[in-house]
Amino acid sequence: MLRNAPKRKPLMNLSGKLSIRCLLGWGIAMAGISSATAGDLQPNKLTPETLWSQILAHRLTYIQEGHRGPIIYDFQDPNCPYCHVLYDNEAPLIEEGKLTVRYVPVAFLTRYSPAEAAAWLQAPHPVAALKHFEQIVEGAVQSGGYAQLPQARLSTKTATDLHTNLGIMQALGIRGTPAVIYQMKNGQLGLIPGLISKKQLIALLPQLK
Repeated sequence: MLRNAPKRKPLMNLSGKLSIRCLLGWGIAMAGISSATAGDLQPNKLTPETLWSQILAHRLTYIQEGHRGPIIYDFQDPNCPYCHVLYDNEAPLIEEGKLTVRYVPVAFLTRYSPAEAAAWLQAPHPVAALKHFEQIVEGAVQSGGYAQLPQARLSTKTATDLHTNLGIMQALGIRGTPAVIYQMKNGQLGLIPGLISKKQLIALLPQLK
C-alpha cells in the first residue's frame, strides 16, 4: 500500500464536492508489482497515453459492460458497499449506450473477497456473473452474510491477475474502492476516489474522450 502519497490540487471539481486528481506526476510506488509492470510505470516512461492505452488496457484484468460511449475504469472490491451503489449509478448510462465501464476487480476488504472476485472472473460469462452478484449482494452486505455469495477457488491465473490489479491500483495512489479513472478529451487522465452519483456521472460525460 502506498503511504504518504503526494497530494495534488484537484484537476476539476463537480458540484463543489468531487475531488478529481491528475494521475500523472504522482510518485509511483513499485511494491507488489511485477518487474515488467514496474518498468512501464517508471516516471520517465509514464505518459497519459502510455498509462491509458498500455498499462490500463493491457495489464489490468477487467470485466467490460457496454460497447458505446466513453470508457472508464472502475476499481471494485466485491465487499465494498459503495462499489455496489456506484454500479447502480453506472448501469442506466451503460444501458443507454452513453458509457462503457471496465470493472477492475481487487480483493482486499474481507477474507471472502478473493473467492468472490474469482467467481466473477472464472465464470463462463463474467458479465452475467457480475450482474447476478450485484442483484443479490445488498442483502448479504447488510446482514454480513458474505459466505452466502457466489465464490470460486482461485486459479493460479486469477490469483496473479488480482495481485496485478491491486498492485497497479496502489501504484497509482488509489487507497480504496471504488475508484474511477477516465480520459478527458484533451488526453489528460483523471481519478475519482470514492463514490460518484449518477448526476455527477452525467455531468462528467461531455468532458470524456
